[in-house]
Amino acid sequence: MKKNFNKILGATFMTLSGLFYTAERIAERVSDSLIESGYASQGMSTSGLVHFPGFFDNFFVWLFFLIGFLLFIYGFSKRFVDILIKNLLHNDK
Repeated sequence: MKKNFNKILGATFMTLSGLFYTAERIAERVSDSLIESGYASQGMSTSGLVHFPGFFDNFFVWLFFLIGFLLFIYGFSKRFVDILIKNLLHNDK
């Protein structure tokens, strides 16, 4: 568990970032649909354009993705460096 902790934590942060981003888009679509249904009940129409939030509009989306990416890369690079050092030391004997 200790060897894979950074990779698991990084993947978790990146997944949370994706879930937050998806939840924002779903909430925007639902709220726009409610507005459109209100107009439709009165016999009027709307423009039908939905403004979806961008990736950098929510602070937590890109922050969690950045933290997750760094932890994920650190987990792989740490393991790679450990294996490289182990092989170099083993070959010296």
